[in-house]
Parts: sequence; structure tokens; C-alpha cells
Amino acid sequence: MKKILLAGLLLGGCLPLAAQGLCDISAQRPIQLLETELNRSFKTLKKQKPSIYYLSYTYTQTDEQALSVAEGGIAQKDKQQNAYLQVMARAGSPKMDNTRTLKIDYDDFYQPQYTMPELSGDGKAFRTAVWRATQEAAERAQESFSRVQADSVNAAKRSDDSNDFVFPPKSTYCRTEAPLSFDLERIKALLLKASEQVQGSAFVLDSSFSFTVSQGSRYFVDSVGTRLKTPFAYARLSYTLDGQTADGLNLTRSEAYDVLKESELPSEEQFLAAVQKSLAELQTLSQAPEAEPMTAPAILKNRAMAVFVHEVLGHRVEGFRQKDDAFGKTFTDKVGQPVVSPLLTIVDDATLAYFDGVPLRGFYEYDDEGVKARPVTLVDKGVLKNFLMSSSPIKGFPKSNGHGRAQAGRRPVARMGNTRVIASETVPYEQLEEMLLAEIKRQGKPYGFIIEDLSGGFTQTGTYAPQAFKLEPTLVYRLYPDGRKEAVRGADMVGTPLVSFNKVLAAADDYAVFNGSCGAESGWVPVSAIAPSVLLEALEIEKTYKNSYKPPVLPPPSADKKGGNK
Repeated sequence: MKKILLAGLLLGGCLPLAAQGLCDISAQRPIQLLETELNRSFKTLKKQKPSIYYLSYTYTQTDEQALSVAEGGIAQKDKQQNAYLQVMARAGSPKMDNTRTLKIDYDDFYQPQYTMPELSGDGKAFRTAVWRATQEAAERAQESFSRVQADSVNAAKRSDDSNDFVFPPKSTYCRTEAPLSFDLERIKALLLKASEQVQGSAFVLDSSFSFTVSQGSRYFVDSVGTRLKTPFAYARLSYTLDGQTADGLNLTRSEAYDVLKESELPSEEQFLAAVQKSLAELQTLSQAPEAEPMTAPAILKNRAMAVFVHEVLGHRVEGFRQKDDAFGKTFTDKVGQPVVSPLLTIVDDATLAYFDGVPLRGFYEYDDEGVKARPVTLVDKGVLKNFLMSSSPIKGFPKSNGHGRAQAGRRPVARMGNTRVIASETVPYEQLEEMLLAEIKRQGKPYGFIIEDLSGGFTQTGTYAPQAFKLEPTLVYRLYPDGRKEAVRGADMVGTPLVSFNKVLAAADDYAVFNGSCGAESGWVPVSAIAPSVLLEALEIEKTYKNSYKPPVLPPPSADKKGGNK
């Protein structure tokens, strides 16, 4: 067994902040105008009844580009610049304020964003827009607090009566970043060539190839005195190939490359080879036998394991949920107790910008409540240690650890950033497959499974439903005792977290990154997860949902080009 030093893994990949990237926060025009208006407004609002006891502004400037190719032609080509403002007003007091959720309603997390005028001239237009947004946010907060007060009269006693808010520490930080630059003509030619490569394949019902860039700066000002300017940047080259079997099962193969500079993009040869591989996998799946429900030992390949941990454990350790009595509280009272295999340590570290040369979408320097990001060890050798915390405290965890996150238009709550699974002992992946074969034979099973890829799924966290998960693999192989592999279609993974995480028998040394976006109450946020392949003693497979629509009767026109697809 190969041992891995945890300390060495935690230190790797931190963002190198070049000296020339640092800037003077007081010289930033948006900060100056936001600060002026916040001080003027807060002086009055905090004296009202109910009082606005906390106020923050988030001003975001974005520059977005999108290039999409479908059916061998340009489907979309957009470029736009926007500026938005969000105002967070808290009415009442930290003990109880307008954000308290006594009745489950996703609208409680809605927070309007306002399109802002250009920053020009004396700034009066900008300040007027800030004033108008502040007035509306304050009124909404006061109305919501009145409802909270009324609801609380007849509400049952909460099992965790922690405050609704803890003031974030005062911070000052400013950094600029050179804008991302890409050869869009070269990328367009590459996408067109890749799209042409899949034309004429009758088993491909739909395909898309895209390149997107989203970048800009985020300014944050609050009544505590925090003043921040942080840059953000995301660029992604991706494709998706879709198919459908005659019996109504949807099939998909996809790949995405997250990059921050031209040199990180795959070469033409690499990209076209990846598309060809996905094309071959889609064809194999279209002809593969359907999976049968059963329980058997399995390997979760690295990226699939990353998605598994994110979906099954991640949402259950988001701190704000622990004081919601409608939440299942799988891990709420298990701090200091084993919750997963002792082989595993799980850390959420949003300060990592890269892992093994791959940019991490879950990277950020300060969260959306103005709190500095930091590594948080959630599980140490199987034992639960911490929760992901926003500025909504819970019993035993009185302050934020920098994980308050939200999509524009939503109120921040505790969310994941870069979730890392670290195994204390590992073996080469080839040996992991040998161990799977041995486990299949030991259990007397006809075969085991290798889960190559997961697209996501859902996990039940409310008390109104079983504390279970259902995940959707997009590429699964059956491994027979003689070593033969066979692709199968229509296999979903199901189970419960407390059982599944304790079935991990071994891990490989092949760490890989999953980059994606995660949706929850506070909207969609960019996330990353890093994990090795693992061997599970048992995994339950059940059939996938099928739709009632048959594939098109006519093949696409491009099928005639290759012949034989009639």
C-alpha cells in the first residue's frame, strides 16, 4: 500500500498572488461610491423600527463570451458586458431577523439584482441606482421580518435556537487580474471540425460544441467596514453527444475542459480524439444490454467518486441546514464520530486555484458574505470534524468559515467550494481492479461494476422523504470474474449515505478533478471535487427512467453522407 502525506497534499496548488496584482482598495471608484451611499443610508435605516441592523452591497462587473456550434454550423455567438448590484439588508437583530425560514419556501432565498448604469461623470446616476435598490431591499427586509415575527408566535420550539446571523470580521482586500485572452477564430475552427466529425452517425440524435468565457470583478462593501475587490474568471471548452435507444432510454457522452489560458486548451489532435472516443462509447451504449437491478462490489472511478462525495455527503454537511427541523440531519449530532470509511479524509478548500495543472471552478478568495476563504477539514480519517459554515451560526459552530455562497439573485448560504477526498493508503489503479475481481469471487457474484462517469443526480435531505440518493451514471461496465468487461446501459446508483460511505475497501492513486456547477437554495454556484478511484464492497444498481418517446423515424440528413445509415 502506498501512503500519502496529508500535509503535502493540502499545501499543493495554492494561488500565486503576484505583487503587481494587488491594488489600493480606497482608490477603486465603485468602492468609493458604494461606501458613500452605504454610510448615508445605514445611518438612517438602523434607527428605524424594525431596525436594519446590517447592510451590504455586492457590485459585479461581468464580461461574457459564448460560442456554440451544432450540426456543423455556428449556433450562437454572443459577447456582452453587464454590471449588477445586490443589496443585503437584515432587519431585526442577529438573534432573529428576516432571513429565518420557519416555513420551507425557496422564495425566502430570493434577493433581487439590479442592472446598474455606467460608472461615469460624477457618479450621481450610479449612486441614485444604489439608493433606489437600498430602499427597496430595506422595505422587503422589514416586511419579511414582520412575517417572521408573526410566524414565530405559533412555531414549535426549534431544536437548535442559534442566532440567525453572526457579524463577519472586518476585511480589506484588493486584487486585479489581467483579462483572459483566447484565439476565438482558432477555437471556432476546432469546434466546427469536431462537429463535422460526428455528422453522419445515425445513433447521434443531438450534439453541441461550445466555448464560454465569464470574467470580471466583484466589489463588496458592508456596514461592518469590509471593503473588497476580487476578480473571477471561468473559461470552458466542452461538447455533448446525445442518443436514444429504441425503448426510450436517453444516452449521453460529454467532456469539458476548464482553462484559464490558451496553453491549457487541448490540442486539435487531443480534442478530436476525445470526441471520437465519446462517439465510440455512445455507439457501444446504443447497442449495450440493459442493466439489471442488483447489489455487487464496484469501483467508482475518480471523477465519479468526486461527484458521489459532492452529492451524497456535501449537502449534508452544509451548516445552515443543521438547525432546520425539516432537514434529515444525517450528520448533525455525529461530530467526533465515524461517518465514513477510516481510509478517507475530506477537506473543502476554496483557496486552491489549481490541482495537478487543472483550474478549479470552486476557487475563490472571499465568499459572497465577505468572509475570507480557508481550508475546512470536514472528515478526518473517517471521523466528522466540521460543517461548512456561512454567517448563519449553529450549535457548536458560532461563526463562518468562509463558505457563504450564492448565485446572483439569491441569498448566500453555506455551500461547497473545492471538495477534496484524500485516501490515507492507495494502490495503483490496475491493482484496484484486481481487488475488485477478488471481491466478486469472494462474494460469489456473477459480476461487479465499474462506474466510469457520473452526470449527477439528487439526494433527499428532508425529513419528509427517506435519507437516500439516486445518482445517474452515464458510462458503466460490468466486470466478470474472468476479467471480461461489458458496457451496460440504464443503470442508476441508489443507497443511503451512512451505509454507502462505510463500504469503501480501498483507494487508487489516480486523483482527478470534476468541475461543474451545483444547484441548491442559493442557486447555482461553480464547484470542484477531487477524488481517487475507490473500491466499494457493495453498490446497489437499479433501472433508469425511460421516456415514452421513440427515436426519430427518419435519420438526419447528414447520415446520407456516410452511407449505410439508411
